[in-house]
Amino acid sequence: MSDVEDLPANTSADEVPDSEDDLARKLRRGQDRAAERKRKAEEQQKERREKAEAAAKQPKQSKQFQKVLRDIEKKEAEIAECEREIAVIDNDLREADCPRTRVLGKDRFWNRYYWFERNGMPYGGLPNSSTASAGYANGCIWVQGPDELERIGYIDMQPEWQEEYRAKMGMTVPERKRQEEGKTSVFNACQWGYYDTPEDVDALLAWLDPRGVNELKLRKELVNYRDKIVKNMENRKAYLELANKKEEEEKKREEEERRKKEEEEKEKEKAAAQTNGATGKRMTTRGRTQQQQKEQQKEQQQEQPPPYRCMKWVNTMAIEEIGHLHSAEPVPRTGGRNRKPSNKKREQQEAEVEAVQGRSKRGKR
Repeated sequence: MSDVEDLPANTSADEVPDSEDDLARKLRRGQDRAAERKRKAEEQQKERREKAEAAAKQPKQSKQFQKVLRDIEKKEAEIAECEREIAVIDNDLREADCPRTRVLGKDRFWNRYYWFERNGMPYGGLPNSSTASAGYANGCIWVQGPDELERIGYIDMQPEWQEEYRAKMGMTVPERKRQEEGKTSVFNACQWGYYDTPEDVDALLAWLDPRGVNELKLRKELVNYRDKIVKNMENRKAYLELANKKEEEEKKREEEERRKKEEEEKEKEKAAAQTNGATGKRMTTRGRTQQQQKEQQKEQQQEQPPPYRCMKWVNTMAIEEIGHLHSAEPVPRTGGRNRKPSNKKREQQEAEVEAVQGRSKRGKR
C-alpha cells in the first residue's frame, strides 16, 4: 500500500484542498467586498438624488433670472433708442437755431467764447455748399473781449476796489488780465482772438477754474463739444496744408514758365541782333518787347485766382432756391409758381455768378 491517498478524479496531485481557516477568510473578504460595493452604490445613489433635487430647484430660479436679464436688456435697448432719437432731435434743433450770437460762455475776465458751428448748421458745414470739400465750417474757437459795461464794472474798477484786490492777489485786475492772457490780450468787444489747435483747447480747459460760476459753465460746454471742435480743427489744418502746398507748386510752375519765357525772349533778341549785324540793318525790338510784356501781364491777371480762398465762395444755394443772389434784384415771375426757369433766366443767373467771381478777381488787382 502506497503513502499517497486516493484523490478525487477532478483533482490533480499538485492541488491541495483549502483548510477551513482559509475558507472562512475568503468568505469574510467576499462579504467585505460586497459591503464596500453596496456602500459605494448607496453613496452614488445619494449623490444622484442630491443632484436631482438641486436640478429640480435650479431651473425655476434660472428661468426667473433669465427673464429678468431679458427684461433688463430690453429696457437698455429702449433707452439707447430713445437716446439716439434725442440726439437726432437735438441736432435738428441746433441746426435750425439760426441766431449766430449764442456764446459757449465767459471766463474770469468776461471774455466771450464762440464756436459758430454750434448754431444754425451741421458741424462740418452745409454738405451742398461750395466749400463743403474742406470738411469744416470754421475750425476755430473765437474769443471776444468784454463789453464796456463789463470792463467798467469788473476790470477797470474804482481805485479802492483795485487796492483791495491787490491786497488779496498781489496785483490789480487789469494787471492779472494782461499777465494771464499774454500778447493776445483782448481789451474790449471790438478785439477778437481765436484758438485753432487741439493743444490750445486742452490748455484752455486746464486754465479754466470750475469753482467760478462763469468758467464752470464755459468748461462744461467745451468738454461737451471738445471732440467735434478738435475734429474740425484737424480738418482745417489738413485743408490749409494741402492748399498751401498747391499754392507753392503753382508759384513754382509760374516762376518756371516766366523764366523760360524770359530765356526765349533773350534768345530771340540775340538771334535778331545777329541777323541785323549780318545784313547791316539796324532793327529795334523795344516796342515789340514792351507790348509782349503787357500782353503777358494781362493774361496773368486774367488767369490769376482770387487773392483769398474765402473769395472763391459763391452763394449757390441762394441761386438754386430763390433764383438770384441776395445782392441782386429778383427776376419777376411770368408764369406759375412751379414753372421751370427759362434759358434767359438761367443765363442771367450764370452771368451773376461770373460777375461775383470777376469782382473777387479784381479785388486783388
